[in-house]
Amino acid sequence: MTRRQTDFSPAPASLPGLLLAVLLAAVASGGDASAKPLLTDSQLTYASACIAGDDTAKRLIEICTRGLEENRASDGQRIEMLDSLAWSYINVDDLDRADATFGDILTIDPQAEPGLQGSAWILYMRDDYAPAAELFRQAVARKPRGQNVAGLAASQYHARQIDLDEFTGYMRAALALDPDYRWAIRELGWVLAYADRYEPALEQFRTALAKNDWDANAEYGLAYVLSQQDKWHEAFDHVTRALEIDPDYISARSRRSLILLNLDRPKQALKDADAVIEAWPAADDGYVRKARALVALGRGSEANELLAGAEKQAGASSYLLFWRAKLLAGDGDYAAALTQIERSVALEEADHYDHRLHAEIAMELDRLPQARAAIDRALQLKPGDSYTQFINALVLLREERFEQGEAAFDAAIEAGLHGDYLGDFLSALVDKSRFIQAIQMRVRYSDRTDEAESSGSVAGSN
Repeated sequence: MTRRQTDFSPAPASLPGLLLAVLLAAVASGGDASAKPLLTDSQLTYASACIAGDDTAKRLIEICTRGLEENRASDGQRIEMLDSLAWSYINVDDLDRADATFGDILTIDPQAEPGLQGSAWILYMRDDYAPAAELFRQAVARKPRGQNVAGLAASQYHARQIDLDEFTGYMRAALALDPDYRWAIRELGWVLAYADRYEPALEQFRTALAKNDWDANAEYGLAYVLSQQDKWHEAFDHVTRALEIDPDYISARSRRSLILLNLDRPKQALKDADAVIEAWPAADDGYVRKARALVALGRGSEANELLAGAEKQAGASSYLLFWRAKLLAGDGDYAAALTQIERSVALEEADHYDHRLHAEIAMELDRLPQARAAIDRALQLKPGDSYTQFINALVLLREERFEQGEAAFDAAIEAGLHGDYLGDFLSALVDKSRFIQAIQMRVRYSDRTDEAESSGSVAGSN
């Protein structure tokens, strides 16, 4: 699997998906606040309507503002109104006012759980995880409910304060407190997916959908994991459903572009990529999707020009530079490819895909020390990756460490490398005049295949 088939949108659960699940009182924004009376029930006051939260976010902002101006509420009621107002601000993407409003709650009572939790979520949404974890910890101490425990778990994990197993334990505890908390269900799914634990991730997304079959984020989660498993047709069904639920779900449209490309439908992939660029002109995602579709359509020069120009819009991200290098290498321009991949691996965000490609390009240019350093870094970042192990085996052959190269290839096969790569490895042995070793390996793998087929026949006869 090539890199950036594994690429995905920046955060484990996209911001719209997070807000829909963690909002306690707010509902979808929209509508003209003046189109109907703010109070439609004669039994309601502005304060009670605000606390009930049964209206659009835009209308709730006006309702709650008026309720707070009446100065007849107790401190407890004011905290409830401020909480409803703050979440309404979040639902119209005004995080600054939401943050200030949660601060007003803490001015009334520095230990008020709604203020602690709300302020923590604001920090979380801004990727400021360590201080978010501290506020969630205080909120849990005040009231250990599902949202607080889940927020604490997610903040600590993203701040690298706990490992995956600890995170999973916290999230299971949060869901024991609130089994219907779909954000926690999906967040656990996303973290598991990013850790390549695909089957339990699928289980989480399916659980979320069982609770609400209009959950676009869960449908997208299924599409993401299934595409990671190269189950492109199944992934297409789920990503299409996600876009039926939310036509403006740009992360899902980007993923659909990738899926369409792998279903050999590059024209449709190109259309989705253009939509991603239009929606996110300052992000690298759409440009890479479009470049890959252009290559599939035989328009490689356009693809290279597109990615070169994309830096002006999206900046020099590792993702963008990786694909510039990969396309240039595909055209045989290894010197230019090396320049781009060297820029990529110099960035903090570079991952094992970048270093692995660096090794491949350096090998093509007979820069063996550079290839060795690159593949060692890739192995350090992802030692269990079978294709990385395969590239290491090829580097070992170039270094004339033939027995170690064979052992590395065997390890790659054991890690899941497809058997078709045997031919490439044997060709590399022949290129180094290791004819006898190549023949012996061919026989050994043929015997292994015969044994597997024989075992299958015996098992099938029972």
